[in-house]
This record gives sequence, C-alpha cells and structure tokens, in this order.
Amino acid sequence: MTDTFFFSDSYTTPMEKSTFIPILKIVFRVILGVLLLIAGYLKVQDNTALFESIAYITWIPLFLKSAIIDTLPWIEILVGGLLVFNLLGRVVKPAALMIYFSFFIFAIYGLGAGIEGDCGCFGDPESGSILATLLGSEFGWKMVIRNGLFLTMAAALFIPADKRTD
Repeated sequence: MTDTFFFSDSYTTPMEKSTFIPILKIVFRVILGVLLLIAGYLKVQDNTALFESIAYITWIPLFLKSAIIDTLPWIEILVGGLLVFNLLGRVVKPAALMIYFSFFIFAIYGLGAGIEGDCGCFGDPESGSILATLLGSEFGWKMVIRNGLFLTMAAALFIPADKRTD
C-alpha cells in the first residue's frame, strides 16, 4: 500500500505525498519569486514609501537606513528572479526566508509602533494597482497576516524531498 497524503474513496485517486509536496514547493517558489520581483521593481520606480517606512525606525543608524533603501529593491529583484528560475537554490532559498522573515518582523514592529502609511511593496492602492488592492501595503493586521503567510510559504521550501523521488 502506498503512503498517501489524502485518503481517497472509489471516486478519486489518491494524491501521493511524493507528488503533492514537490508541486506545492514549485508553486510557492514561483509565487514568492514573482512577488519579490514586483515589489522590487515598484520600489526601484518610486522608493518614497520605503524611505518613509524606514525613517520611522529611530534605532537604525542613518548609514544603514540608506543602505537598506538603496539595496533592498535590487536584492528583491535578484532573489525573486533566481527563485522563479530555480537557480542557486542553496543560497537563494535561505535568502528568501530571511527576507520574508524580516518583512514579517517589520510588519509586527510597524503595527506595534503605530507606523502609518504603507511600505510601498505593491504600489499605491489609489493608483488602481490590483496587487496593492488585494494584498495591501498599509501597516496593520492585514500586513502581519500577509507577511506571516509569505514566511510560511518560504519555510515550506525547506520541506525535504521524498527519498523515493530523488
């Protein structure tokens, strides 16, 4: 008897773990990569919201704030592109996990500190951006939940492959 992920009845075929997990990891990797590409691109176009968000963090030295503002969009684009094309996985997956962990912590910090406005991740909702409307970029519980979901997806990239499929 095979190890199944979902129990099946006579009307459906079983979804094997050895098939489901790799597909799920591909879907998560592509979604996370595309999100980083979009967020990075939008920040390269206009980093005003990122600048304003980072300015709220008083305990970060000015030179580090400047480095974050100047490099974060390009790091997002690089890591996002490498994730989408599944290149350098041993380096890129941990980098993506660190990025999404940082975003999650920053969302919690922003909520707790009462940061108003948005991070500029997915554009301005008032501009008609579909991603900004759906995902939101404003600090609050929605951002914490969204970033928690993305962090969980990034962590799922580390689920070990089934030995039978290697």
